Amino acid sequence: MTTPVWLCSLTVSPPFIIVIIIIIVCPGHRIISRVKHIKTMPRAEPVEYQFIHRRAGHVMVAFDKRLFVWGGYMELPHSESYTLMTPSKCLYHSAIDVFMYDPLLDTWTRRMSNGHIPLQLSGSCAAVHKQHMYLFGGWTSSTSDEYENSSNSLWRLHLPTLTWELLFPEGIPPFPCDKAACWVFKNRFYVFGGFGPSRELHTMSGIKVNFVRDSVFPSGWIDQLVYYDIENNKWVWPETRGPKPSPRAAHTADITGDKVYIFGGRFKETRMNDLHCLDLTSLRWSGNLTESAIQETPEGRSWHTFNFISENKAVIYGGFNTTQQVLKDIWVLDVTNGKWQQSPSEQAGPVLWHTSAVGFPGEVTFYGGIKNNLLDYSQPKMIAGC
Repeated sequence: MTTPVWLCSLTVSPPFIIVIIIIIVCPGHRIISRVKHIKTMPRAEPVEYQFIHRRAGHVMVAFDKRLFVWGGYMELPHSESYTLMTPSKCLYHSAIDVFMYDPLLDTWTRRMSNGHIPLQLSGSCAAVHKQHMYLFGGWTSSTSDEYENSSNSLWRLHLPTLTWELLFPEGIPPFPCDKAACWVFKNRFYVFGGFGPSRELHTMSGIKVNFVRDSVFPSGWIDQLVYYDIENNKWVWPETRGPKPSPRAAHTADITGDKVYIFGGRFKETRMNDLHCLDLTSLRWSGNLTESAIQETPEGRSWHTFNFISENKAVIYGGFNTTQQVLKDIWVLDVTNGKWQQSPSEQAGPVLWHTSAVGFPGEVTFYGGIKNNLLDYSQPKMIAGC
């Protein structure tokens, strides 16, 4: 008999009610769900606590049976309709604060970090290696340029002491960008893709990378694959074999064993549903695995989440499709046979640019995000938790 796989979905709604959606993948891949409500962070809490859940573009990682949340922003109301070129009215969350969630006790803890504190960022990516969280890139509001504030800085946070360190690796750094995906394999912190400004490619002799400029902004989509060699403090651009995924941003990646799977993301005006696998031992790309699927597959999306909850099963939740609809569907992928199965659960709400992390085997927690169309400039954004 197959051991059931549990999916724990966490969303936030007024007044900060955490809704837990538990999905059980039974033998035969049949999916059952039920809902559990847990109240936390009531309105009676201090004012600053009323805002911690109103967060998008943040990072969340699992370490020592807790979930660590950092960064991101919340959208503030506009008094009138605004356009793509109107400077956004955002409140970036403090870069000093780190919030920790204990799934077993259902408690939040706020701590002040120390050391070389990063900039206030959204759209960064983060992954854990041993006792450190590595944080790359993102978009900052701390510069004078209204339209190009991308970063390619690399920080690491010592999670037991919450001490930050800004790293200065040797080698050619990645493109400055936000909305990249990252993962850790052995002693390497990998970064793939992203959206950011162009750079002088002639200074990157011998490196194969595609940059496709956006039609509006001076930035574009990148297919960069680069890793930080943790032991030698150096950026490395590995050569790979096989069909490399196209440039993209707001995609997702997660690792199982010695393989990383990358799903979706946006390239130009298309939000994709392609699935690629990179063997991290041979550095060979699989090509688009979605093309060979014989059954229904998730529609194309960006700003979604993708996590392995067991060695062979991964879960996708939410996102934003090509027709600018915010998605609420949940899919389970079995990488042993390439089959997708959609959850029949209707309790999960629509959300994009949220985060997720696996705190315990078989359980993934989703947090924050935006409930409505991020590109609809006629109305303010509804941050999950508002």
